[in-house]
Amino acid sequence: MSENSNEETRLESPREIAAMAQPAARDPFSTAKRLEAARELARALAVAQNNASLYPASHPLVVESMREFANAVTSIMELGFEEVTLNVYKGTLFIENHVLPEESVTYRKLIEDLLARGVSALTMSEAFSPQDASTLANLLNNSEIRDIDAAREYLEQQGVHGVLIAETTELDAAREAEARENKARGKESYDNGVTLMRDVETQVKLGKVFEVEPLQNLVSNLLDTLFKDPAAVLGLTAIKSHDDYTLNHSINVCILALSLGAALGLDAESLKSLGLSALLYDLGKVRIPEGILNKEGPLTADEWHVVKSHATEGADLLKRIQLVDQMPMIVAYEHHQRHDLKGYPELREPHEQHLFSKVVALCDAYDAMTTRRPFRREIRPDKALAVLMQGRSKAYDPSVTKALVAMLGIYPMGAVVKLSDGSISVVFRVNRDDLLRPRVKTIIDPKGRWLAEEEVIDLRLIDPESGDFAISIDECVPAAEYGIEDVWQYL
Repeated sequence: MSENSNEETRLESPREIAAMAQPAARDPFSTAKRLEAARELARALAVAQNNASLYPASHPLVVESMREFANAVTSIMELGFEEVTLNVYKGTLFIENHVLPEESVTYRKLIEDLLARGVSALTMSEAFSPQDASTLANLLNNSEIRDIDAAREYLEQQGVHGVLIAETTELDAAREAEARENKARGKESYDNGVTLMRDVETQVKLGKVFEVEPLQNLVSNLLDTLFKDPAAVLGLTAIKSHDDYTLNHSINVCILALSLGAALGLDAESLKSLGLSALLYDLGKVRIPEGILNKEGPLTADEWHVVKSHATEGADLLKRIQLVDQMPMIVAYEHHQRHDLKGYPELREPHEQHLFSKVVALCDAYDAMTTRRPFRREIRPDKALAVLMQGRSKAYDPSVTKALVAMLGIYPMGAVVKLSDGSISVVFRVNRDDLLRPRVKTIIDPKGRWLAEEEVIDLRLIDPESGDFAISIDECVPAAEYGIEDVWQYL
């Protein structure tokens, strides 16, 4: 990637990388203004409940606290929300999916009183009023209300319109059913994509022109699922095949590129163009002898020259097809030119890589590093991201690199990790508000025994006694070392 030096070869720590990438994460409460509004909402609710328990409803302190509570909800709405949900999960307070660590300790009574009434999710809408605030505070102070049915009946009797209450388990059941459906739909598209790319490879080797429309339909189908459930699509990149590396690699790069493009804010038409480019960027490798492509030892100078020709060969193949969209040809030509333009093919006149080329170059490198090949082991996902971050401003665009890390998390979906209690887990969801603390499924307990059913843990959960996080990731570990053959099944 660059000349060796002690400074350049040091990989930044997960914490350092998270600090740099976190601002690029697309979390609804990632900005200081939004986070302050979230914290104010939790504070206002706790104060309203406390004042309502101490003074009559007409007391100025109670009236003022209800007004402040309603204003706190309005402030959230003014940030672009139609409704906002405060929820409690295993003793920890969240707003939407953003953890509130300090508030989880400070407002223990609020959390306990919510749970004592069977309420673990509290949704407030634009219709929320000071009267709704007062009713909600009274509900939390009413010891006769001991389950969610009684709580709902109380709100209905009081004519509340701006509040909905639920149990987290009710929400989870609906979400899990939808997630299973999206996962199945994504896998169907993935398998179809491998078949399509095999046909493309065969047609090109025979010197024939392949059909582009099925590839465009594949990209559209992946995008449809991506817009519904990004995790269902991104998780597909955990599928690794040693036998069909080239085919799986092209689909994985397409998925990573679509996900990254969406995170960068590209519109639907641009994403379709990017997706097609990501499927076809390495097409020129069909003209490279397999003996060179799969050689286990170092390449000779002549062999390296042949390998480098795949960029121009790919652009030539795509030019002959005469695609209406020129981006696949451009990306095929540019994807190895590097951000600093010290790559290949050599340029007669310097010009910046197209954004699509930058995106595909990053996704190509990440998937290649994290996939085991016959001649080398895979690199752990967190280390692969550290290598990419090391290459920012040199091989890779720094802003796009940080966006990739923010999208994947420090421990991406499918990463196998050892937790601080010694158990082994698979990362199945990234938390945008804390890239170091994803949600995991524990499959092996601290004593090395496989669990009959995996245990879901959100690593943002707070220990109420210590006020600190209950459990953390110690390190990423190789899946094969623990006999884990298919991480995708856990996603």
